[in-house]
Amino acid sequence: MFARQTNPLKPIRHLVTKTWLHLCNTAQNDRSTALLMVSAAILGLVGANLPATLDTYQAISTWVPLHALDHLIPGLDLTVKEWVQDGMLTLFFLVIGLDLRQEMSTGTLRNPRQALTPMLAAIGGVIAPIGIYWAINHSDPTGLRGWAIPTATDVAFSLTALRILAPGTGAGRQSFLMTLAVFDDIIGVLLIAVGYSHLSQPWMLLPAMLCLGGWYLLMRMRRALRPIALLAALGAWYGFLRAGIHPVLSGVALGLLTPGRPSLQGKESRAESLSRNLTPLSALLALPLFAFLSMGIPLRDFSPTWLTSPIFLGITIGLALGKPLGIMSVVLVCSRLGLRLPSGIRTVDLGAVAQLCGIGFTMSFLIADLAYSGTSHISMALVAVLAGSALSFLLAAVTIAFTKRETTSRG
Repeated sequence: MFARQTNPLKPIRHLVTKTWLHLCNTAQNDRSTALLMVSAAILGLVGANLPATLDTYQAISTWVPLHALDHLIPGLDLTVKEWVQDGMLTLFFLVIGLDLRQEMSTGTLRNPRQALTPMLAAIGGVIAPIGIYWAINHSDPTGLRGWAIPTATDVAFSLTALRILAPGTGAGRQSFLMTLAVFDDIIGVLLIAVGYSHLSQPWMLLPAMLCLGGWYLLMRMRRALRPIALLAALGAWYGFLRAGIHPVLSGVALGLLTPGRPSLQGKESRAESLSRNLTPLSALLALPLFAFLSMGIPLRDFSPTWLTSPIFLGITIGLALGKPLGIMSVVLVCSRLGLRLPSGIRTVDLGAVAQLCGIGFTMSFLIADLAYSGTSHISMALVAVLAGSALSFLLAAVTIAFTKRETTSRG
């Protein structure tokens, strides 16, 4: 009798599979991912200000890992910070695109009537902060470059804050916040494309479009041929980069070109499958690295005059007051017109949700860097994003406490 042979790699494969499933579950937890990003941001802030770590932090941020390949493939002489911002952050935008595609196929965006109020509210929540920022900075051409910074909502932080401040909150408010954030992301992508992209080599859009077309066809094949699909995605990213369009937009385009309906009965769609597999890389790697490298704010440059600067005031007030003002104004108009809110919630219940939409982090940081990179205003803009987000959280806490008190007194 021969002894039964066992595969020595089986325990390793089991461990890898178990670890990956755990990472997938962690990446789907908004509270865990938000905590990880906050921790990474704090580490970046500490690393950029402690004398013992300052030189190391700056050396990592400014290192050009692929400098030797620039003569073969032009445009790859990016610093580590630029690789994270222009490269790894594309994963985050790819997941956004995939989730949008899924929502458009089978989710809330499939029903226009159900999505109309959150969509209009998202538009109001963008117009009002831009108006406030312009009113404060209209006389300063440099200051006006940051007009889009206070328009963004970080859904992970906003949802986490809602669950912390109102643990028993109903599904209606969460659904409204999620749907509004989806449209907010769409608008944010369009703002980056229109306001912060400058065509330098338009002819590079041709190979980028060919790669996007190849991705579209591959995603509709029974077997997606992953290596070729990866090459198509990288080609689209590189084409956007060289054309002068911010390369993260290639991620959104790839996501929207992915099928959102299952090809076989009972199977998940390709968009859903890719989103599930890429979310750990996005939430647990790309976003924390982005937070770590973006928060390298030298506090020695801080000046009390920042607090009265038009740029600082425009961002802080735009986030903390402009976002909820624009959202709630539209919600009130929609209710007057007879447009329905999600079942189980009233207009008054959305006050705190609108306030939490002023928490901007990932998208606001990215836009701030695009607007003021290489200038003395970048640190002030990033601090203003943090100030506006913190103020939004505090005002939301007050709103929720006041609403609970009113409900209790009526009861």
